[in-house]
Amino acid sequence: MHRVMVTVAALAIPFLAVPSSAQDAATDYSDATNWICRPGAESVCTSGLDAKVVEPGGASKLLPFVPAANPAIDCIYVYPTISAEQTTYSDLKQTPEVRDVVNRQVGRLTSKCRVFAPVYRQLTIYGLKAMMRGEAKENFDLPMGDVAAAWASYLAHDNGGRGVVLIGHSQGTILLQKLIADTIDGTPQQKLIVSAFLAGDPSLAIPKGKVVGGTFAHFPVCSSKAQTGCAYAWGTYLKGDDSPLHAFGSPQDNGMISACEHPAAPSGGTGDLKFFHRKLATAPASDPPWVEILGAFSGKCYADDSGNDFIVTVAPGPNHDLYEKGLKRAEIVSGWGLHLEDVPLALGNILDVLDAETATWTGRPVAAR
Repeated sequence: MHRVMVTVAALAIPFLAVPSSAQDAATDYSDATNWICRPGAESVCTSGLDAKVVEPGGASKLLPFVPAANPAIDCIYVYPTISAEQTTYSDLKQTPEVRDVVNRQVGRLTSKCRVFAPVYRQLTIYGLKAMMRGEAKENFDLPMGDVAAAWASYLAHDNGGRGVVLIGHSQGTILLQKLIADTIDGTPQQKLIVSAFLAGDPSLAIPKGKVVGGTFAHFPVCSSKAQTGCAYAWGTYLKGDDSPLHAFGSPQDNGMISACEHPAAPSGGTGDLKFFHRKLATAPASDPPWVEILGAFSGKCYADDSGNDFIVTVAPGPNHDLYEKGLKRAEIVSGWGLHLEDVPLALGNILDVLDAETATWTGRPVAAR
């Protein structure tokens, strides 16, 4: 059930209308209870994250998780469509499914940055299905208002001039992309942005052959691991996916394409993926809860009539069929590809990029993993 919730995590689709009511009042993000994770209240983002690293040759080692004691940068994270509440939009409760996806997608980043994760009134699974049946009208205001209010509160009370990484997935990416375009791009706030990771992006439009323009007028896509002040944007598909139209990295016109910039290959070409996933149910009870697989998956951005996406290949070897079968289980909806795994497949790579970006941002070397 949980995995299906992540799958319906939001295409480039309209949001549903919400009646004007007290529910529309701005959420107070000076209230710490409206943050799932923030400095001093971050157990969701710091617990249960020990891992076993599996090397390409099959050897393994333990990777104890240690949050950073005094990180130089901050991370703002907006989670994907995950709420199981039976209403069009969720309330501000930190439900188990919300806490779980926050732990899975951004908890590990507390080893690199202070993490701020607001709870927001998102379009729910229930609401998305109602919209797809044509039972409601479009409205973006409620979830966007919360994310904008959380950002404003963070700037007013917590930032203090620190560098900030913006991280989203799917609906979270849609909201952060709008926040950047409407509030950050070309304003003094842009100087604070270390980078943006826009995973599961329906489309970040850029002119063909360019790194800036289109959706963002002044905020470029990234071209190197150590570059700051730039964005990554990607949708993930398994090699051989023959869906006629991809929901992420959608085709553009008027001289534009959808950007595909992946943290595993920020300079282009093929990149090796560092994939974090929960251990299998058949694993020994003594194993840590997470596994990081190295050397088994690689990917590269490809553009064709279906879109511009990051295409993942499973390496030859004794586990090839097992790994490929596991990834295919994530292909639940035609055209959505490996949407479930957009962040997990790249999570180790995001950690590496944060190391390089922090070194650039602070002007001093940071120990890489």
